[in-house]
Amino acid sequence: TPLIPRRPFSVRGLPPVKKSRRLAQVVRSFTSGPGPGPVNLLIASRAMYLTVAASVLAQTAPSDWNRALRLALVDLSNSTRTGVQVAPQWNAKVKGLQGTGGYLASYDGEYYYDSINQRSKQAVVTPIRLFSDHDVQRTETLSVNQSGLNVNMTLGQGTDTVCKAIQEPYNDMFGWTQYAHPNGTLVVDGQSCDVWAISVKTANLSTCLRADGAPLLYNQSLAGYLKQMNMEFSNHTVGPAPESAFAPSDACAHHYPTTPCATEGKTTLDVYRIHSAAEPRELHGRNVGDSLGDMAFVCAQGAEESYGNSLVSYWQVDVDAAFGQYGYCLYIGGENKCYGGTGKQVGRESAMGLDGGEKLGQCSNNSRVGSWFSIPDDGECKDGQEVGQNCSWGNAKRIRTVNASCILHDRGLLDMCEKEIGHAPFAKSAEIFAKALETNDPTKGGCPDISEEPLDLVSVLI
Repeated sequence: TPLIPRRPFSVRGLPPVKKSRRLAQVVRSFTSGPGPGPVNLLIASRAMYLTVAASVLAQTAPSDWNRALRLALVDLSNSTRTGVQVAPQWNAKVKGLQGTGGYLASYDGEYYYDSINQRSKQAVVTPIRLFSDHDVQRTETLSVNQSGLNVNMTLGQGTDTVCKAIQEPYNDMFGWTQYAHPNGTLVVDGQSCDVWAISVKTANLSTCLRADGAPLLYNQSLAGYLKQMNMEFSNHTVGPAPESAFAPSDACAHHYPTTPCATEGKTTLDVYRIHSAAEPRELHGRNVGDSLGDMAFVCAQGAEESYGNSLVSYWQVDVDAAFGQYGYCLYIGGENKCYGGTGKQVGRESAMGLDGGEKLGQCSNNSRVGSWFSIPDDGECKDGQEVGQNCSWGNAKRIRTVNASCILHDRGLLDMCEKEIGHAPFAKSAEIFAKALETNDPTKGGCPDISEEPLDLVSVLI
């Protein structure tokens, strides 16, 4: 049985979200106090929703946040423990900003912390303004220091929820405070707190603690990643939470992974992938999208900065129409691997899990926001196998690869996105995207081919 997951994020779709002005002011003051190495944070004037593979918020499996914390603790392991201990058990309301490159997603919810039993839980709601004014993302993440699938994320609401489960080393978000240095004091909502901060090669970290050890603020910026996580806590309860607070969701306890769709037979998909020039051009262990689904990336705020130097490849592939749940395909340990899917089945999900389809769009056509697909390496049909006969995909053919800049600028995709933001489906934007990859004839909307092979075998997941 999985635990409950963290949403991976591999830059999937980012809408403008109104940030908390007061939180931004608090963070600015938090990073400018006296003492050594003030935390280097950037609060953007507009927010961006990121999705890890992910559709969403804490979406990285293993997450960049956890990886940075692990490296930070390794850096600190031989340091003198002159810092402070956070209250070992508490829970609170949380308001946060999280993102990359100056584009942040805002969220509200609850946070539970239990260092005695080495576990934490966060349940948050994130407004998604990319497709309409009404979309929200609900994510519950439970992380426990135990073997097996110890990080579980539940996405969705009510009976229409999906569990994403992964395995990664447990990290105490406040474990670094024992090495931190005092960095002044603040008053937050009338409460006084002491700032503790530290800077290491992989991250800048700071928190502001009340006298009872409960945090009012937490900031983390990842050196070299340009990613920030800023959290404000309120309405604390110090002490152990009810055991039920750390119980796995129904989706994770009883319905992981989801069963494949009842659809029979096979179908041929036209799918696209935005990737680096260094990535091998193959579908094994990759996430891809249809033309409408990829608009969650290229029509998002910051797409030019994120993808302007990337390539886009167009593939056709035969798949078993009995789709499983969408998995997060990541490059870890020298190979691409999909996590949180339904066995060998090709996974499907509506972009960002929105559109209202059953199981986050697993068994729907997702006509409003498009679809994302996960292509598990071990699902490929070998020579002589028919798709659907103990394998889920085959006959993959890369049709063309072009420069993303041609699509974004020369074919006017960014300009069309501006007109369609907030009014899904982005039909005209998706049409420009698809035509740019159908032909190399510019009079028909095409972009020129990129023929060079990748420079090396380093796979860079986007």
